[in-house]
Amino acid sequence: MFPSLIQSAKFLNPQYVVDQIDLHNGMQVADFGCGTGDFVLAVATVVGSDGQVNAIDIQDSALSSVRSKSRINGNLNIRLIKANLEIYNSSGLDYGSQDAVLMTNILFQSNNKREILREGFRVLRKEGLLIFVDWKKDANFGSARGWRLSREDATRLIEEEGFKFQKEIAAGAFHFGMIFVRN
Repeated sequence: MFPSLIQSAKFLNPQYVVDQIDLHNGMQVADFGCGTGDFVLAVATVVGSDGQVNAIDIQDSALSSVRSKSRINGNLNIRLIKANLEIYNSSGLDYGSQDAVLMTNILFQSNNKREILREGFRVLRKEGLLIFVDWKKDANFGSARGWRLSREDATRLIEEEGFKFQKEIAAGAFHFGMIFVRN
């Protein structure tokens, strides 16, 4: 079996997902709902010392974890931001300042999905990338299923907020992934 097929059948692997995204040195990337920082660290390595990753979460414990991991890994290009992304302009990031926004396992947790997407749209530059990864609605494993979206519903919702679908990405057996471009 090919390595990519083996990898895509496994659980969500941040490095595998990041490897499918057109990120490069010097980019500004926001990780919305960064959690413990596994995606933050993978992105920080790709964007290098000329780039920056804005790790945003509402939980102090998540940001503390990111801080510890980034120190251990020597990542000096990570900025921690505590924010409730369900509130427009809460990230404190400038309008159009980000080359990419990563939303991994965040929308299934919220009843205010549109507000999170609006904040993503606000901070992305024109033609910036929205990388969306979330639990499959019908996956019989993982977090609460109540607010999960189907791939089709997620696509429709994201496109209604001004994004254009670009492509699907492999995100493991229990997640789906897509890349959108800000119009």
